[in-house]
Amino acid sequence: MSATPLPSPALHAAVDWLVRHEAETMSAADHQAFARWLQQDAQHQAAWERVRAALAEPLTAVRHLQAHTQGLHAQAAMQALVRTRRRRVLRGALALGGLGVATALVADRLAPLGELMADWRTGTGERREFTLADGTSVLLDARSAVDVHDAAGVTVLQLRAGALIATRAGAGASLLQIHTRDGVALLDAGRMMGRLYADRTEMVALDQGLTLRPRESAQTLLHAGEGARFTAHRLQALGGHAVQRAAWQQGMLAVDDWPLADVAQALQAYFSGYIRVAPAVAELRVFGIFRLDVDALLTTLSQMLPLQIQRWGPLIRIGEKV
Repeated sequence: MSATPLPSPALHAAVDWLVRHEAETMSAADHQAFARWLQQDAQHQAAWERVRAALAEPLTAVRHLQAHTQGLHAQAAMQALVRTRRRRVLRGALALGGLGVATALVADRLAPLGELMADWRTGTGERREFTLADGTSVLLDARSAVDVHDAAGVTVLQLRAGALIATRAGAGASLLQIHTRDGVALLDAGRMMGRLYADRTEMVALDQGLTLRPRESAQTLLHAGEGARFTAHRLQALGGHAVQRAAWQQGMLAVDDWPLADVAQALQAYFSGYIRVAPAVAELRVFGIFRLDVDALLTTLSQMLPLQIQRWGPLIRIGEKV
């Protein structure tokens, strides 16, 4: 049997009260006001119970996040909920019975919940550097994750999400292996960058050679300054100045004839909400070097291209200017 429909105002108010309880922003006067609200109408009590049930699972996920990230991302996630509790996006999700999903998505946008078990990982807008036992330095881009394995003297980095820059000060006894689901890159010395996309892997030899081995196609040697995108079956050279794809290490985004959809995807790692690009503008070409500041970059794009930028709380839509 389906649940009895409840009026939207009661559900919306219940969302506000629960988020305030969880964020610990309730004063004594607020607690009294909450008690009065519950007593005003039986539908208020029903809405409160329904919202608490809907949020039980995602709030558990946020607390799990806190246990694995020293509380920093969980605190940010809850602050994001406080900031957006009155936004139509969050409220609409509740009205459709999906608030639990919406809350988990808020937590995931601060720190990818799917990568909590990675050896090294970063949250939204965070870059992190670490050093391997063999002296290799690894810099992770925002929302990236990597596992580290050392077997028989061979160091293996498994890139699970996002991007990394690996630096070897000199030639080692064995080649550093950087694995993705599409294949392997082999680095002897110098620097390389790798990025994992939903449908491909990109690798760039930043200052010395880099060997690529797609899983089911021929091996290729990249010379300094060259890059390639590949899947398990196919490899294609990157056009333009491939080394500029590593500009994120300086907090910049270098774009050389990118489709707007790829620019938006790069920005997602630095924005704790969601960026949507309308199909009508997804293939517009973008050129330039920008700071990785989402608001400033979108403002610049709207001045360069016929775009309309719309924002509702944590949601940004990039569409065609009317």
